[in-house]
Amino acid sequence: MKIIFKVVFFISAIVVSNSAIAQNDYVITVKGDSVSCKVSIPVFGGVKYKSGTMNTSEKIKPDEIKEYYIARKTTLWRSVFIDSASEPVFMTVVEKGKINLFELVTSIYNGRTTTSTVTWYVSKGSDYVSDLKTSSLFSNKARKQRKDDFAEMLADNKEVYNKYKSEDKFTFVQIRNLVHLYNTGLPFKAMDENPADDHPYNFNPNH
Repeated sequence: MKIIFKVVFFISAIVVSNSAIAQNDYVITVKGDSVSCKVSIPVFGGVKYKSGTMNTSEKIKPDEIKEYYIARKTTLWRSVFIDSASEPVFMTVVEKGKINLFELVTSIYNGRTTTSTVTWYVSKGSDYVSDLKTSSLFSNKARKQRKDDFAEMLADNKEVYNKYKSEDKFTFVQIRNLVHLYNTGLPFKAMDENPADDHPYNFNPNH
């Protein structure tokens, strides 16, 4: 009994330890080094990080840091290239897998009110992303072209592809559910919790 108890305790300790690591902030450099740290968002000066071995915080730059995660926000950001751009930018990761979904929010202040636009970008096997879905009335690509491009990405998974074609929906929620289903084989659970809420959800790095 004592041996069994020790084994169970050891396994539990490993699970707790791994959960604690997953809940920490971290950055991954462009060289692939993973650094556990504290990520801060100052009012001015951009996002910064500081590990236990650093004397001062350093700015997180998309040409130096590949991705960073803020545990308290359960949000992951990754450095990507829009279409054929030469300079990378950070985008929020919505879904991570063979197909990746990213979100970019842009705000315009006209002196009286602020208008924000949500745009989702997609990539498959590349750091180069293309726009897929936007809350704006305008897009760089026609809606039909974006829908066809998305269908092509799903084509090697017949179950997901057929679901997309038969339901013929192109909302934020439906897109995320399809990508999550494609990557994991499971529907995105928030679909059941808020089926009518066409709005992005927080990223879970463990999915």
